[in-house]
Amino acid sequence: MNILLAVAAIHTVVLVIPGPDVLLVSQTALARTRRAALLAGLGVVLGIACWAALALLGIGLLFQAFPWIHGAVKVAGGAYLLWMGVNLWRSSARPDAQAAPIEAPLSDLAALRAGFLTNISNPKAAVFFGSVFSGVLGAHAGTGLKLAAFAVIVGLSVGWFALVAAGMSTAPMQRAYLRARRAVDRVAGTLMLGFGGLLLASRE
Repeated sequence: MNILLAVAAIHTVVLVIPGPDVLLVSQTALARTRRAALLAGLGVVLGIACWAALALLGIGLLFQAFPWIHGAVKVAGGAYLLWMGVNLWRSSARPDAQAAPIEAPLSDLAALRAGFLTNISNPKAAVFFGSVFSGVLGAHAGTGLKLAAFAVIVGLSVGWFALVAAGMSTAPMQRAYLRARRAVDRVAGTLMLGFGGLLLASRE
């Protein structure tokens, strides 16, 4: 139980720190609909589940044995975040950006895909989950404990991103977004560009 509590505490801290995942779900909730934001959050959770499962299978050892794989994932992730940032800036540059109504919702598949790609394209997630399972669980953790830790991580992720999607998609939040849409989109785009640039520039 102590180990599971430690896993839960560490993962909670990582979840609430603003990053590409939280930014994507928040932006989708503000600019689209609650349904689209929930599906984007579900996509992020699917990415988290994949990284956690790969950590159980030893993805960290794979990256150590074949550094080029880690490098390729990092480049792809950085490029994807840069692409998202550019799109947000292009959207904010439209003449009607300030007064335009909230756009039509993303399709279910598009929202889900955006969330999944945002998380799965970030190799920092692989490093984090590798350290959680190897450091906190220990090398001799049994299958039951690993599966329990996996369930804790997925459960916390579902709860957090559902909360973000629900909170940011309320009518007052969306009205506030419409009033400051150009500035919000540019800030979000700049953050996405920053995340992508840092990912491409990092050496680890």
